[in-house]
Amino acid sequence: MPTVRPPTLTTTVRIARSPQTVAEHLVLGLVTGGLLGSGLVIERREADRFQFVKEGGLLTAGPDRGEIVLSETASGETEIECRLWCGGMGRLRLLRAALVGVLVATATALGFGWLLPLSLSVGVISSVGWDVVIRARQLAVLRRQFQAFVRNTNYLKTV
Repeated sequence: MPTVRPPTLTTTVRIARSPQTVAEHLVLGLVTGGLLGSGLVIERREADRFQFVKEGGLLTAGPDRGEIVLSETASGETEIECRLWCGGMGRLRLLRAALVGVLVATATALGFGWLLPLSLSVGVISSVGWDVVIRARQLAVLRRQFQAFVRNTNYLKTV
């Protein structure tokens, strides 16, 4: 039985549009690749939510799958909650972090003549540091990209 991991990224945006109009624009953004990149396919759509998946392999540059939930607030605004699962991005990032760790350990052992336990520990620390920094950067980029798409769609609709 597969385990369900919590979403890697959840972000919420509010705009002054009806949920139906917002849903149409979000579906259009997913299909054209303007929302979160290319390769996303809508898997299931309901009145207030839709789910999508990414066509591709194990190592992907964008989210593997996601869900967007629309709800109307008391003030008449539409609240958009986007949940993204980014397993492929994590595997790719982990592979790169491991390569950074190996390169740092090799460079410190061969280039500086450090003892092997010291150079390996420096390699592990640099690998973990690389992973933490790149993960935060990737999630921030996805969050900003989603929020920018929603805000730009809202602006273009008012023009």
